[in-house]
Amino acid sequence: MANKRKSSELEAKGGSSATVKVDNSRADIQPVLATFSAVAPPVASTFTTFKSGDKDQNQECLVVSEGDKVEYVGQSSEDGSALFKGCKYMVGVYDKATNTVTFRRAPLVRINTVVKSLKSSRGVKEHDISNRILEARNELGEKFGNKKRKAQIRAEERNKINMDQIQGSAGIISTSIEARTTSMPTSKDLADEANQNRPLPNYDSTTTVPADVYDMEDVLSKAEASHINVSSFVKAKSPDDYKRFIPVQSTFVSAKVDKILDSGKPNLALLRRALFLAYLMKRRRAAMPAAKQMRCAPEIADVIFEKFAECVAGALNPDGSPVYKKTPGMDNKLICYIAILMLSLNEWIMYPSAMAADLGMPTKNVYIGHWVRRFTRICSAAAAAAAEQREYLSCIHKTRPGAEKYLESVGCKLEAASKEEIARFSSSKRAAGAPKKAVLKAPVSFPKEKSGPSRR
Repeated sequence: MANKRKSSELEAKGGSSATVKVDNSRADIQPVLATFSAVAPPVASTFTTFKSGDKDQNQECLVVSEGDKVEYVGQSSEDGSALFKGCKYMVGVYDKATNTVTFRRAPLVRINTVVKSLKSSRGVKEHDISNRILEARNELGEKFGNKKRKAQIRAEERNKINMDQIQGSAGIISTSIEARTTSMPTSKDLADEANQNRPLPNYDSTTTVPADVYDMEDVLSKAEASHINVSSFVKAKSPDDYKRFIPVQSTFVSAKVDKILDSGKPNLALLRRALFLAYLMKRRRAAMPAAKQMRCAPEIADVIFEKFAECVAGALNPDGSPVYKKTPGMDNKLICYIAILMLSLNEWIMYPSAMAADLGMPTKNVYIGHWVRRFTRICSAAAAAAAEQREYLSCIHKTRPGAEKYLESVGCKLEAASKEEIARFSSSKRAAGAPKKAVLKAPVSFPKEKSGPSRR
């Protein structure tokens, strides 16, 4: 019926019927019908056809086209048999000059899309021997395995990914990823956010003068310093008269107070800063000392608690004052402020060993393991509180940070120190055996935060 209808149309146009021929010759150039399993290629794509050299399999062919990111590969047979059995396809070409329609056999090819970037991750083919072994093992498991094995086989089948099926969606997935990653922060944004969240006072990251890096007004303001009474130190006639007013035993603080008072006209601002450093050391050594224990004015105690402790919501002391508690984050902030105060009193140079000796911490990072927790379990109930406090201070993480770590976190660089420098800037005997100094550099730069689990 179709040939008759075609002939009638040709007669209506040309006035004569067309001649129909069937070309069964095995020409090198022949038409190919193609179906695409994914997105169709661009119209301007060029395909190359490869025919089988075997005379018995002359109709088998391979069609290939290659783009910048995608390859199109198709074949008319699989494992020696045609893809579509029971039917044949022919393509007719009408020649106007001879008024002839020539039909030629056209193999049907199924073309798959191959993304070049995913070629290495496609894995082995289905007919690979390793897959056959796995299939045979799964068949045995389904027939003779227990319920747990059968459920595992079904779960593996559900989770198996067929790369040929998702190749067509690779472009869509890539576009979706690009659209979502545009709103993600850059490495610079993450670095800026990390610097803003550091437990440090206000600082200037552009200045080239080390003394101008940190805003010391943010560490101890003039209004807060006015509550630190230094008259007992100025009126004292000998060091023994004023050392009893220093709230903590510190070689560094005592040496700085002696140096300030030995000058002709004592610098009261530096003296108040040294005493504020002593109050912070006292705050760190005790659990939650009161103002009387810290030997400071109540206004200074309130400032220290507000800056370096967290307020417990809804909890009040018997006198009506808020209840504060220590936290790991606030403890790190306290030590960073102590390091900055030490640097400001020592011409922005500090020796990690001297700082470690005054604060009772290691010079370098120390891995403590589980000895503290073991000690907590075996100690008596009376000593449990002290053991828990020791565990809190030294076992916040499995690695206990040292003085070098804290000095680097405030922007210092570790350098080798000479004996002359140690004699000039350090008053600790412990520093003489470890000639390494921490110098605040400007413009200031901070160490990058390490990601991932510890190598231990």
